[in-house]
Amino acid sequence: MDLELPQRQRPGSYSFNTNPAALTAWLNDLPLINTGRSLELLDGALQQINTVILPANNRAEALELFMTPVMCITDALKKKFLDKPLPVQDNNLVYANQTLELCNKMATGYRILADDLLGTKTETTQLATALHRALRCLSEILLTSYRIYIQYPEGLWEAINMLYAMADKHRIAGQAVIDTTLQTPASSNIENVYKQILLLSLACPYRLRQKDIHFAYNTLLEWADLSQLHHADDKNTHGLFSVNLQSDDPPCYRNLVEHGPSDPHIRILDTNNMAARMRDELAASEDSTNQQTGTDRIETLQRLMLAWGVMPKRRFARHPKDAPVEMVIGLNAINQLALGSVTEKPEVDDSFRDKHYLQDPTFETATRITTDTLAGKHPRQSVTEAGNPFKGAYAADNMATSRIESWKIADISAGGYCLLWDSDKVSCAQVGELIALVEEGHRDPDMWQLGTIRRMKFTEARGLELGVQLLSPGARAVWAQLYRKGVSKGDRIQGILLPGIEAIGQQASLLLPSLPFRSGCTARIEDNGKTETIKLTRQLENTGSFSQYHFTTI
Repeated sequence: MDLELPQRQRPGSYSFNTNPAALTAWLNDLPLINTGRSLELLDGALQQINTVILPANNRAEALELFMTPVMCITDALKKKFLDKPLPVQDNNLVYANQTLELCNKMATGYRILADDLLGTKTETTQLATALHRALRCLSEILLTSYRIYIQYPEGLWEAINMLYAMADKHRIAGQAVIDTTLQTPASSNIENVYKQILLLSLACPYRLRQKDIHFAYNTLLEWADLSQLHHADDKNTHGLFSVNLQSDDPPCYRNLVEHGPSDPHIRILDTNNMAARMRDELAASEDSTNQQTGTDRIETLQRLMLAWGVMPKRRFARHPKDAPVEMVIGLNAINQLALGSVTEKPEVDDSFRDKHYLQDPTFETATRITTDTLAGKHPRQSVTEAGNPFKGAYAADNMATSRIESWKIADISAGGYCLLWDSDKVSCAQVGELIALVEEGHRDPDMWQLGTIRRMKFTEARGLELGVQLLSPGARAVWAQLYRKGVSKGDRIQGILLPGIEAIGQQASLLLPSLPFRSGCTARIEDNGKTETIKLTRQLENTGSFSQYHFTTI
């Protein structure tokens, strides 16, 4: 993706007609129902407009007219490659690149407009609008890259930082601008959009699911103004993060970079005032009548609160490894294959062949889901092409035939692993999925390590990379069943019990599917033939694939 501004020439007799009346008529005739044709026309028109010399007012009016149809086409394109197998390839890859290019052409147009306005004594309102629109278009490129777990284009952060620096220099970063790119136009300003972009990057998006990345981005529309940007020499700020306006780097922890206290290009991002707002949001989510939606929201907000307010520290240094490891994916697969404690299946009336733990939509009884048989029937295939461009393919759907996969340890710490998928086949891995790891050749259940996928990212150089956090050792497979008024409700569901660790004061916890259990409900668990009645007291986590609870015995 070319992020440089193109050379402009005087328009000729065959140049695109930017007369407002002619342009309006041309845009009204676009066949928006035909995404491909409309994309071709818009892309060609923007390419011509960005390479000719135009009066600032003419260019500004033309770009504003283009914004609505461009947003319409990019939304249609996103439906073709989001929530699809990753890394994007074939037609999906074409759609993704077309979306990024179209957003970049719009951003380029507004950057050219801003560049032209700097040499004139025009009103600052037009310059503020141009910089604001350019930032919004570049933020769409960054957001889309995060949502499909690819590396954002080189030079993107340089352009983003430069646009804010330009606004800050002319003291228009806080000037009100009507943001027409939103579904409902609203007042905004350059500084809030820039802080929204910074905070999205600091939310560790490669550790979030696609829907959570989008949720964080939209939430920051309202929250960004609660954070503050300060100069490096401001002694009143206690911000954890900093950004260099003359670099091609995203924001990072302030303590990890060296800069002078009076460096004019450094800005400190202070997120302390966001804490109170986030606590209010968490309280509101906990009171939500929609328990499942509220639970997902709470979990995401808790992760964001940690990302924006706490600097993580590793307990030990990383040690590079190159050992193969087997990974079993999913609570049900771990229960059946890794821990080996379950010898019988509950009797149920309905069984569906699916790879997700679906539940009865009435939320009254649970439906047992049967996954494909995994052991020994779907042998893995070795890599045959070391240079395959799709090495490290990922698919969170039914394309993978086995939920036991071979990975390679890239490095290891006291709390987890970094794993590489050294294969050209697809993987079932997802952010938030429960997994079990074991060294190849050691199938003893006591040797398995239970963990959660916290981060994933794909690059052509390394393939698919996972960050895995280890959970408590000594896990045991159990059966769990809702229990109300002395009567068991619904079917028994497979779960995993994590024993407590007295030495560090860690309580026992229970891993269960996200539905139908919730905090406060009573259940019965069967552990090695022993049945206990328990109450789920506190939900520690809900990743969408499983939930973790503290409990007490009744």
